[in-house]
Amino acid sequence: MNVATGEPLRARPLKAFSLAAVPGRGKSAATVVGLAAYVAGTVAIAHSSSYHQGLLLVAAVYSILALSLDLVAGATGLYSLGHAGLFALGAYGATILNTHYGWNIFLTLPVCVVGVALVGVVIGALSLRVSGLYFAITTLIFTIIVNVVVSDLSITGGYQGLPSPDFPNFPKALSGLGTALVWGVSGALLLTVVVIWSIRSSALYPALLAIRGSEPFASSVGVRTALTRVGVFSLSAALAGLAGWTFCFLGFITPGQFDSTAAVNILVMVILGGMNTRTGPIFGAVFISLFPVVVNMNPLWQEVLFGAVFIFVIVLFPEGFVGLLARGWRRLVATRRLGQAGTAPRPGLAPPAVTPAAPDGALVRVGSGLQVRDANLLAPLARELPAREVPAREVPARGNGAAEATPALEALAISFNYVGGAKALNNVTFVVRRGTVHGLIGPNGSGKSTLVNLLSGELACQAGTIKLHGRRIERLAAWQRADLGMMRTFQTAVMVPELTPRQNVALGLFSRFDRIGPRALVWPMLPSARRDSRRMAAVAELSLAEVGLGAAWVRARLADVPHGVEQLTQLAVACAPKPSVLILDEPLAGLSTGEVEKVSQLVRDLKVKDVTVIVVEHQTRFIFDVCDEVTVLAAGELVTTGTAAQVRADDRVREVYLGQ
Repeated sequence: MNVATGEPLRARPLKAFSLAAVPGRGKSAATVVGLAAYVAGTVAIAHSSSYHQGLLLVAAVYSILALSLDLVAGATGLYSLGHAGLFALGAYGATILNTHYGWNIFLTLPVCVVGVALVGVVIGALSLRVSGLYFAITTLIFTIIVNVVVSDLSITGGYQGLPSPDFPNFPKALSGLGTALVWGVSGALLLTVVVIWSIRSSALYPALLAIRGSEPFASSVGVRTALTRVGVFSLSAALAGLAGWTFCFLGFITPGQFDSTAAVNILVMVILGGMNTRTGPIFGAVFISLFPVVVNMNPLWQEVLFGAVFIFVIVLFPEGFVGLLARGWRRLVATRRLGQAGTAPRPGLAPPAVTPAAPDGALVRVGSGLQVRDANLLAPLARELPAREVPAREVPARGNGAAEATPALEALAISFNYVGGAKALNNVTFVVRRGTVHGLIGPNGSGKSTLVNLLSGELACQAGTIKLHGRRIERLAAWQRADLGMMRTFQTAVMVPELTPRQNVALGLFSRFDRIGPRALVWPMLPSARRDSRRMAAVAELSLAEVGLGAAWVRARLADVPHGVEQLTQLAVACAPKPSVLILDEPLAGLSTGEVEKVSQLVRDLKVKDVTVIVVEHQTRFIFDVCDEVTVLAAGELVTTGTAAQVRADDRVREVYLGQ
């Protein structure tokens, strides 16, 4: 019976799907058409009146600024009110270098962008100390400081500001293109859109969402969360500097254009248009910048209207205008699919299945789901994954007596206590032999979760030694342990709810691919990046199939799936990168009987594949059935370790845990 659907087995082979398949031509054609339309629009604006050019150029500049803010606010959750200050640094920097020091205006561009990016590194580093409201207040103070400085310095012109530098005109041979400034601003906006959309199409984007909503999960799959957060904020600052560089050509620049009100307005642009959407920030920027000019009304009533619209959006559809349209489109598509299916799916049943990316015969269709039929047929796909570069001494070969004596994981004399509390662990030694299933049990408050968090790197070890395949790792971060082949699950699934199960599982492969961050800037343009995306998607679908989830769940948002599917997805995330040590923290929570049987079989299969599995679970029947050895904790101290039979018969275990 299929654990995903409850339907009887009706196996039939699936058709082959090549990993070398290229993206559809329709998508490439749409890109070409969109680019051609953008160029045509630029030509039209470049030949329009100065009045219309001024309006649209201001809207374009604020679109760059709104996109830069959305990169950190929407993707990583850093609500910055400091982008007005960064914007000012770019504008004043270019103007001062040109008017006071005679720099070529195009030479000021890289200086402003890089300089503002370096300031962004400093501000981004603050996010490692403060977050949420405190980060917003800190960045607002930065904007206020910048505003005070440019208001008082003589080199900035004080409150009167500075006149704009001249943007060079086209040579006579290119004069037919129209106003050169329009092309300059248009090029800057296009560059920003390409960078932002490339990141959203890359394997880095799910990692950013994981950092925003579940940093422990991101670290557990190999994401360098601190470096990534600072790097993304620095990139966002660089784009804000680019916006400032383009803005300085549009007229006088004065401190009032970069004050705290401007900082709030930039955030309003992002929220109003649709945070974390591709075009929402552009829509919001155009609306906020053009509305006061197009609708000529009393400034006081303009502010009242803006406030009313903003409150209306926040209360009724916080995803913004573009997000609202996207939600309506998803409902329309779902309704159309439901009509094609002819019947509404019952709870627990999946929508129509999707052909998976797997070799012919590797998977079979079982009812409306998928199951692995022959693991040997998956070998070609497994070879598609990059091999971990772990020294041989750290992962000893089986069959060697000395090598087998090296445990897979050792926690020696571990002690840990929380601030102001009693010891959570007191001199605990926990040793797991390689290629075994090791259970960790104990009553609530015994220290199991603390020990797991110490092993995985979520908590820093205060005393004792932790070794992975003989290598000391207690000082390594969680992402470094993932790089060495240690994966884990969590008691409560902490994944990215707005992504699909397949995308979440693909994120679990983050540690298996190199240079994801740098390549994200031009991800769709790199053959290697597109190839890696196909590999991740294919392995993710196979991993979901191995835990009993069919292709029917591949395209559903994780926020919309049942709890059991969420738990099995988390298990697939941890298994996808083929870890050497896998820690399962209460993997059976909320699962049905059929799903529990599937997890039991999966754990046994992992053992056959030489994966060392550590299971923390309250269902003792499951522990004693699948585990080779069991360790029992109570009140932060080690009670006993032994085979399942020995532990079951131990009087102390019966007393402290089994209640006998």
